[in-house]
Amino acid sequence: MARKRKKVKKDKVKYKLGDGISEVSYKGDDALTAWKEWVEKAKSISGDTMGVQTFTGSLYEMLAQHGIVGRIMGNSGPKETPGLGKELEALNTLFTEPDFSKEQMNSLQSVIDIIFSHGKEQGDLNPRNIKFDGIDKIKRAQGTATKKPVYGHYRTPKYVRYRRIVRGKEEQDAVDKTWFSPNKGEAMPPMWQAIYGDGSKAPFDGVKGLAHILTKGLKMLNEAEHSITKDGPVKIEQQGAAEKAYNGLGEIRAMMNAMAKDDEFTTSKGNFATTRARTRLMSVPISTHTNAESQTVKALLGAIGQPGRIDDFYIYISRRQVNHMAKLAGWKPPEKEEVKTSADIEIRDWRTVMKVMV
Repeated sequence: MARKRKKVKKDKVKYKLGDGISEVSYKGDDALTAWKEWVEKAKSISGDTMGVQTFTGSLYEMLAQHGIVGRIMGNSGPKETPGLGKELEALNTLFTEPDFSKEQMNSLQSVIDIIFSHGKEQGDLNPRNIKFDGIDKIKRAQGTATKKPVYGHYRTPKYVRYRRIVRGKEEQDAVDKTWFSPNKGEAMPPMWQAIYGDGSKAPFDGVKGLAHILTKGLKMLNEAEHSITKDGPVKIEQQGAAEKAYNGLGEIRAMMNAMAKDDEFTTSKGNFATTRARTRLMSVPISTHTNAESQTVKALLGAIGQPGRIDDFYIYISRRQVNHMAKLAGWKPPEKEEVKTSADIEIRDWRTVMKVMV
């Protein structure tokens, strides 16, 4: 029987799960809110705000077009990587219209793997470790400058002075000093903040990075609760299904064990009452109590690898499989009384009786 659950406000959606139909309960508000705030923030940050005058779009567009590494400095910046455009569209679908499919789960995991792989502290693909030829010493007389590596962002105070004094350009002010560093693993430029930040630095202040949002999304999928509906039940029909259900699902086993011992489920002809037992099994929702039981139900549904946990389910079972489970539960037909032959019957006619009486 389905166990009582603590009432928690959850979103619900119906969708196909393997060969069945699931009504999914999930906590989506936190993840959806976090995603919407992230998108709004990323779209509000312009190229000028990022200190990239040559880019006319937003930080969101930079991520979509140029990927995690990005071409921060126009033609003189590092080589760009493929954009996240398709991934961002898929993520928007995940948070706004989740279908809890294996494909959606794998897509999310793929983006997470890429982001965390690129986010290694000393990794060259980490946005904070993008290397630029920074300005070291300015030689006004010669109109040149010596260079040294700078990471995270190129628009340092020395770069701005060089452009204004030596090159005579109208140059935007230097960016925040936390956006660049002479060392790897220290800079916190806007793109790094948008992906890995904790929401404590401008311009991405107040909103945590994409890595945090994706972790919320993964948790939303993994903690979803499935209720397999009566109109799309777990089918126990194929060879081996009865044994899998009986051995792997405690409530089914308990019900069958009880029916196997109950005389009500033995017919007058000495057969197991499969129709009666089948009706009882199919009329009530059955709960899982462990992750192993949830996996057993997924296996019966053909839904191994799907995110979420099976909480309760209805079944459809054939009479043949009910009979097989009855035998697994120890049911045996009642022993028939042995029919006595004439040789076993004491013959007592009236003459025999009279002899005894005399």
